[in-house]
Amino acid sequence: MSWHSGHIHTALVTIRANRGRSLITMFGIIVGVAGLIVVVGISQGVKNEITNQVNAYSNNVISVTSKAATLNSFGVSSVPAVSTLTNQDVRAISKIKGIVVVPLSIMSGVATGEQSDSNGIVIATSGQLLKVLNQTLVYGSFFSGSDTNPFTAVLGSTAAHNLYKKNIPLGFGLNWRGQQFIVDGVMNSFQVTPFSSNSIYNNAIFINQNAIKQMNLGGSSIYKILVRVNKGSQLTKVDREINTILLKTHDGDNNFSVLMPSQEAQSNTSVFNLLTELTISIAVIALFVGGVGIMNVMLVSVAERMHEIGIRKAIGASNRQIMSQFMIEATTVSVVGGLIGIIIALIIELGLRLTTNLVPTISWEIIVLSAVISSLIGIIFGSIPALRAASKQPIDALRND
Repeated sequence: MSWHSGHIHTALVTIRANRGRSLITMFGIIVGVAGLIVVVGISQGVKNEITNQVNAYSNNVISVTSKAATLNSFGVSSVPAVSTLTNQDVRAISKIKGIVVVPLSIMSGVATGEQSDSNGIVIATSGQLLKVLNQTLVYGSFFSGSDTNPFTAVLGSTAAHNLYKKNIPLGFGLNWRGQQFIVDGVMNSFQVTPFSSNSIYNNAIFINQNAIKQMNLGGSSIYKILVRVNKGSQLTKVDREINTILLKTHDGDNNFSVLMPSQEAQSNTSVFNLLTELTISIAVIALFVGGVGIMNVMLVSVAERMHEIGIRKAIGASNRQIMSQFMIEATTVSVVGGLIGIIIALIIELGLRLTTNLVPTISWEIIVLSAVISSLIGIIFGSIPALRAASKQPIDALRND
C-alpha cells in the first residue's frame, strides 16, 4: 500500500507541476465523461417528462394508428389519403363496452383568421376529445355532437395567437375551405415535450366532424383513433379486443398499430433515443482519444525519466514495481480527468435546470460508471508505457541520454 500511495502522490505532484500539459492530456477524458453524463441525464429527463405527460393526458388511452401513414414535422400523417383507418373502424370499436372513442382526421386546406393564415393543422374530431385527453379550456366551450350549429372551432393556444393576436378571440370568424366557422373556445396549453405528438395540439384548429358531413366533403381520412378505457385495469383486455375487431374490418390485413400508453411514450422517444446514441458514440470517441493522449504523454514521461528508472532498478526495484508505478500514474491522470468531467457535467446539468425547461436526471449509476470507465482507460492505455518502462535493462536505462 505504501508503494501505491507513493505512486499516487508522485502522479498528483506531476499533475500540479505540469498543469498545462496535464489538462491537455486529460482533455479527451474530461470531454468524454462530461458529454456522457450530460447526454444520458438529458435523455432520461426527457423520457421521464414524456412518461409524466402520458400519465397526465392519456394514462388510460389506447391509440390506434395506420401503418401506412407517413409522418411530417408535426408527427402526423402528411398524406391523409394513405391512412387505412376508416369510420367503419370507429363504429366497430365503439361497440366495446366501457370505452370512449374519438377519431382524429387531418383536413387539407388553409384556415384564415383576422390577422393571418394559420400555419397549424385542421383536425376534425368529436366532442369527446377533451374527456379523452383529460384537457381543459382556458376560454369558451368545446363543441358536442348535439350542437345545432356544427360550424364552430376550438383553437390550440398557439393557433389562437397566430390567427388573431388576441387573448380572447371568442366569437371571431374563421374561414376554412369557403366555410365560415365561429371560434367557441381556446384550449389550455399542452405540455410541450421534445418529440412528443401531444405538442401538435397547441398549433391545431379543432372542428366538429359533423361539419365535414354537412359540407359534403366526402369521407375524411382518419389518421388516429383514441380509445379511453373507463377502467384502467381493463386496458390489456380492450387492447386485445381492438386488435381482433380491426383484423376483421381489415380482412385480416395487419396494416394498423394499436399502442398502449407505455408504447405510445416509447414511440415518442424513438427519435430522441437515436440522437442520444449518436451523441454517446461521440463521447466514446472522445474517451478513446483521451486514452491515446494519456498513452502518448506517458511514453514521453518514460523517455524523460529513463535515468530514474535505471537508478531504481539498480538499487533493487523489480519490473512489477516499475510497471506498477507508471500504471498508477496513468490511472491517476485519467481518474482526475474523469472527476473534472463529472464536476463539469453537474454544473452543466444545473445550468440547464435553471435556464431551460429541461429537467435532466442524473443517477448515481452513471456517475459511478463514468468513474469506472475513466479508471479503465488509464489502466488500458497506461499499460504500454508501463511495459516499456519495466522492460528496460538497468544499464541501458542509465546510459540513455
